[in-house]
Amino acid sequence: MNRISQNVPCDYITTLTRPNAIPSGTIFELIGYWQSYLHFAKYDEELRQRIFVALQSVLEKVSNFFIQFYQRKRGYRPQFLLENHQSFKRQLSQLNSTTWIGIHVRRSDFVDLRFSSSDAYLFDAIKYYTARYPNAHFIVTSDDKPYCKKLFRKQSNILLTPGTYSVGDDLVILSLCQHSIITGGTFGWWAGYLAGGEVIHDKIYPSGCSRREYYYPPWFLIDGNVRAYKNTEFILR
Repeated sequence: MNRISQNVPCDYITTLTRPNAIPSGTIFELIGYWQSYLHFAKYDEELRQRIFVALQSVLEKVSNFFIQFYQRKRGYRPQFLLENHQSFKRQLSQLNSTTWIGIHVRRSDFVDLRFSSSDAYLFDAIKYYTARYPNAHFIVTSDDKPYCKKLFRKQSNILLTPGTYSVGDDLVILSLCQHSIITGGTFGWWAGYLAGGEVIHDKIYPSGCSRREYYYPPWFLIDGNVRAYKNTEFILR
């Protein structure tokens, strides 16, 4: 059996949509991140409602995060029916006392690569949502939670996910939010895409895309302070 490999940073491969694009008896391998929204724009609702679904045990874990918040801050214990992922998301959105905004902060390797978003970008995005939704509360996930804990220590409406949460738990809780603030990288991209709603993305993250395919059209792009150490020809301006 023949094997064909093609390295794709994130561009949309139009030839794959043609009939018989992959010859019979051939394994076609795409290497890369597949972050062009054009690959699956027609299937976004199916992705959110049928393909990306959390295990019951994960829903129970993240529901406790919200229950503890409402008990501590609102003085009541909500009763959630954890039938499925989207049902839980709808129940959260119907609690009008709080608008949930997910934040993903990518640091670790991005700090050395000089791709990490600035604190100013994060606070500008938070300011936007706070003005738009007076009842906004923010849930922060990150690969550097100690940094985020220090950064947001004075913000009473910003919560960090527990250190015991896995990467999968973090992605699920972000997808349950109504809106998002994301920095660069694959994890943040999918968090914003799966959550839906309004998404703010750091405008000058050097995604590596040669065309305007990385940023989903409904998203808002605002300037941060990312120093484009590499891929400067791909920066959106």
